[in-house]
Amino acid sequence: MAKRQPGSPKLGMSNLPNTSSTEKSEFKDPSFDPEKISDSNLLMHLESETDLALQRVYQLEPATPMDSVELENGCALGLKREDLSQVHSYKWRGSFNKILSMHDSGFTGALVAASAGNHAQGVAITAKRLQLSATIFMPRSTPLLKQDSVRHFGGDFVDIRLHGDSFDQASTAARQYAAESGGILIPPYDDLQVIAGQSTIGVEIADELTEPPTHVFLEIGGGGMAAGVASVIKRRFPNTKIIAVEAEHQNCMGVSIANQKLTKIENLDRFCDGTAVACPGKLPFRICKHLLDECLTVSNDQVCEAIQFLWQKKRTIVEPSAALGVAAALQYELEPSDRPLTVLSGSNVDFMMLPKIARRGQARRPERRYYAFELDERKGAMNALLDNFLSNMNIIDFQYGKVTDKHAYPVIGIEVPHADIAQMETFHQAPDVPKHLEVTGTAAADFRVIPFNVELLNHPFFAVIEFPNRPGALRDFMRFASQLANVCYMNYTDTGQTEGQALMGFEFDNIGRQSEFLEWLKGSTKFQAIPMAVVKGFHATADPVGRWSTLQDR
Repeated sequence: MAKRQPGSPKLGMSNLPNTSSTEKSEFKDPSFDPEKISDSNLLMHLESETDLALQRVYQLEPATPMDSVELENGCALGLKREDLSQVHSYKWRGSFNKILSMHDSGFTGALVAASAGNHAQGVAITAKRLQLSATIFMPRSTPLLKQDSVRHFGGDFVDIRLHGDSFDQASTAARQYAAESGGILIPPYDDLQVIAGQSTIGVEIADELTEPPTHVFLEIGGGGMAAGVASVIKRRFPNTKIIAVEAEHQNCMGVSIANQKLTKIENLDRFCDGTAVACPGKLPFRICKHLLDECLTVSNDQVCEAIQFLWQKKRTIVEPSAALGVAAALQYELEPSDRPLTVLSGSNVDFMMLPKIARRGQARRPERRYYAFELDERKGAMNALLDNFLSNMNIIDFQYGKVTDKHAYPVIGIEVPHADIAQMETFHQAPDVPKHLEVTGTAAADFRVIPFNVELLNHPFFAVIEFPNRPGALRDFMRFASQLANVCYMNYTDTGQTEGQALMGFEFDNIGRQSEFLEWLKGSTKFQAIPMAVVKGFHATADPVGRWSTLQDR
């Protein structure tokens, strides 16, 4: 797409409310206070500031591309690829526009900002470019990836200060520091020039399209990007439906619009850290309440499903907050002929979050279940369970530790294809199936609470065992291993890789059997022995039925 050039024509004004002569003269006053003008006048100011922003932002970076992905119903979801910018987020637009405007007017002072990560990177890259000092407050929970990126983009011009557990706490500290130090606070969203910088996303979208979009899904935190993009889209395409998308327990804009006043969310959820804001900005709220057609809330699991969807379709990974629009589009009742689009607002996701995202991205699959069993603690009991009741099911998780000589309490995760879902009912109705309890979603199962008592083990041997990651491979291994050893510990989860690994413990009747087992193991699979001194360091004792009772505590 062609780069926007300075002096581009202004956007049309046909969709704006009529204004009085007083409002028009107010619009011409350069010293206006945005909080003291009418909403219609505020939209006029935003349009004017957007035109100025178009003359600034491309001094740092060209327009990002448009892309698309086919949804399940066949319609193409347009994707504005803000994740491909050099800071991997759209936030640089607003901060660069704001700071460059100040700098062009002679500002050479110190900058102050608060950010959960992406706004901070925009401030940092601008501070270094203009050689201005910046002090940036970030929550202690900010992913290291975002902290390191801020340091990379800002270099010696940026001082990062970690404060509080949320954006709002970091923001309070930043405001106090700015007041005490005389630095100028650069808001992440509640500022007209910041919003105007984000508006340039909407201009690029509108310039790229050959037909009006039917639906635009915009993720919302504080509301700056949604307000800016919506102001352009509604002006250029007045019949387009603009849908705000928020994460569960972050839906401060939707609640505020419903209440017709700014409303703070209590007990803020921070999984989508880029949009984890307890209350929307004053200016974005005033703009959004006029321009949004609908507000939707999506769950964190649906966000993870959207991230997985983008990976499978585009080999693209975005951060949770950036997948909100895709998550909504996947849930929305769109027609194949519709032309929806959304903004992929950033890809600054902490690598260590990816396993959690992958697990939660499978949440809709009804064939995944976790069960806690009560078995006799005897040789062959678990093999009998696997062979007699779970033989046609893929074992995706196995958690077990020996806590008593009488009973065993393994937790087993299974996966059954949709076409074979009837196997679940057959499994439950079998008259001789061992005592069991479904524990899908329980904290003890999800957090892998696996107690065991090393003092009960005879001639134990622990190792990380590697075997092919295919249905039946774990069961086959255990069938042969049980001829020589008794499994006393199992910690296995399906990673989706070609080779599977499990931390396993074995016990033996005598040391000779242990030696025989090791010879067999060396010739059958790869493994890494774990010294018993290490094992004794992480073992935990438990009441014989403690595991069972913990799993029942839902």
